Amino acid sequence: MIFLILLLCLAPLHAQTYTPGETYFGKDSLIEYQAGNIPLIISVPHGGHLTPANLPDRNCEGCVYGTDVSTQELAREIRDAFARQTGCYPHMVYNRLHRKKLDMNRDSITATDSNSITGDYWRNYHDFIDSAKARILTLNGKGLFIDLHGHGHTKQRTEFGYLLTKTNLLESDSAVNTSKRINVSSVKNLVGTNRGGLSHAELIRGEKALGTLFANRGYPGVPSMQDPFPLTDDDYFNGGYNTYEYGSRLGGTIDAIQMELYSAIRTNATQRAAFADDFATVLRAYLQEHYFPEFNQYSCQSTSVPPRYADDVRLYPNPASDYILINGDDESTQAYTLRIVDMLGRPTVADENITLPVQIDVSPLPSGSYHVLLISTTGSMISRTIVVL
Repeated sequence: MIFLILLLCLAPLHAQTYTPGETYFGKDSLIEYQAGNIPLIISVPHGGHLTPANLPDRNCEGCVYGTDVSTQELAREIRDAFARQTGCYPHMVYNRLHRKKLDMNRDSITATDSNSITGDYWRNYHDFIDSAKARILTLNGKGLFIDLHGHGHTKQRTEFGYLLTKTNLLESDSAVNTSKRINVSSVKNLVGTNRGGLSHAELIRGEKALGTLFANRGYPGVPSMQDPFPLTDDDYFNGGYNTYEYGSRLGGTIDAIQMELYSAIRTNATQRAAFADDFATVLRAYLQEHYFPEFNQYSCQSTSVPPRYADDVRLYPNPASDYILINGDDESTQAYTLRIVDMLGRPTVADENITLPVQIDVSPLPSGSYHVLLISTTGSMISRTIVVL
């Protein structure tokens, strides 16, 4: 059983104010955050080029080291396109380190190869995303997270990842619409809240799916209405750590989609510029269609908002070997049901009723990654990922 010890006083993490349109850096300027003012976060985990000699290369079994060529450059052009079209900015988070130094689409142990030096950069990256999420939840109540990647597969098409496997996507629409499939989807929240009442299958490969909207502008993609599923022998990325962590599979009102872009729209400067402009156009239409009817008349939120973890909940240390501390809003106590599940969503201990702040003994848990879920009395859910050593 996990033992819970009430903490009377936990020191808040240092915070600064993030102003929309401005750029901020983490430790050693290796992680970059461009603060936004629309309910869209774009994460670029594998587009970095920097290889500081003082940081060791990762050398872990099964690790991938290749960079996603030109994704950082493309993302910066996408941000500029949004600014030209709307005068507003999405939230942009960049890993400026080469992937052989740090992989920002993995849990902290795999991302850093258990290197405590690069652990700070991993935390910087995810803290920036949490701050962006917190702003969106405060001002908009819901939003979208895009994890931007590039692939080298033979078929020149964008792969949209919703955490559904190739086998899942080969199923009929009726099968994709079952609760079994919806419950593993990174757009689970959108299924129940989209403005048009569309089904899960329609959101993924219907007329108004993101893949379809891009295909209509000349950028083929899977799944979409034009290309509803990858074939059995096709290479296909269905989404990784970031899509799982920041999507709505485990709850919440921010959905996530991993986009794996084919080489032509990344590496050719002319095509990249055109795609960046079309990307902004398509995402504006997507947000208006499914989330905010007034989006294209959106008034940018220009006020500065202090960064914080989403829902004002902080969890540390992470990784942990003996215990973790969970710290909520310092001005009030908060009651939750605590649930800890493994990476497949299986409960590892019985639910506990807790009041924040609290200390949790995690020493009985086997080494690995877990999701810590805090369920409020109203049914809303906060999710954090921890690594137990």
